[in-house]
Amino acid sequence: MKKIAGLIIATMALVLCFTLSACGSKYASNYVTTMMTSSNTSSEASVSFDTFSGTYVMKLKNTGDEEVSISYNATLEKGTIKVYYDYNDEKLDLFEIGTDGSVEGQTEKFTSNKTIYIIIESDGKCNVGSFSFELEKAE
Repeated sequence: MKKIAGLIIATMALVLCFTLSACGSKYASNYVTTMMTSSNTSSEASVSFDTFSGTYVMKLKNTGDEEVSISYNATLEKGTIKVYYDYNDEKLDLFEIGTDGSVEGQTEKFTSNKTIYIIIESDGKCNVGSFSFELEKAE
């Protein structure tokens, strides 16, 4: 009986840990891709793919008190992708890119050290894309 009670308690503890850890992220990636490479540090993130469909989320973090902006660069051979960023609990449009498109730019300045989410959402299947983002100190 003690073994069964111990097993039940251990199982409940594991379920609680998994439930709490799943709630820690505001956005979730859910995608199908082929030949994908990605990199994500606190101040830079990039992703390249052969085919992509779905939602891919990256996190950047302003670790200092200085003002920063998000610098971005993207290319896409086929399809349509919308890119958003979340800052202070508000999902904002960053850019949209379509077939044979390329885009380069920079956002407004930030001053907080909170996590900044980058959300890439495709409108169906997309082919041959490359996206990069970087936090840059304001001048």
